Amino acid sequence: MGKVDVSIVDFLFEAGALKNTPRSGWLTIGIRQPESVADHSFRVALLGWVLAKLEKGDEGKVIKMCLLHDLEESRLGDLHTVNRKYLVEKGSAYADIFKGLFCGKEFGELVKELKAMKTKEAIIARDADRLEMVFQAKEYADQGKKYVGDWIRTGTESLKTKSAKRIAREVVKRDSRAWLFGIK
Repeated sequence: MGKVDVSIVDFLFEAGALKNTPRSGWLTIGIRQPESVADHSFRVALLGWVLAKLEKGDEGKVIKMCLLHDLEESRLGDLHTVNRKYLVEKGSAYADIFKGLFCGKEFGELVKELKAMKTKEAIIARDADRLEMVFQAKEYADQGKKYVGDWIRTGTESLKTKSAKRIAREVVKRDSRAWLFGIK
């Protein structure tokens, strides 16, 4: 068994930093302890997998895109809509993060494909990201948090796939804790 490349170890430490990076958009509306970028990315990956199955996309590719979609926030922080209005397009941080990794080229190609939004898998992965925001906003709404309606509306309106749109309609109607109260 050979020596593990230190770049892999550093890459995984950097990915772990996302556990301590709060989703900043929620902070702007007074949510004191929002989920982290890592929390968000976990459910995005699950949603991507489900949507890929429903939409008959390449499940593995979608999951990989979902896992990578916010990785650059380990260096940039989570930029909410207002931040992005005043900043140039993100993207260069990915090149630095993937530099020296044996799988860096593959990771970079996946991110490039996701950003181009021209393939079925990229559209599914983007829908997973937006749909996760709808889920989170609904959970905050069910906790009595104000101002989350815009996140639900804009997230739902941005969805492209039929499956994501159907799921979003159910999310809006359902109490986010119904699963818990249904356990006998």
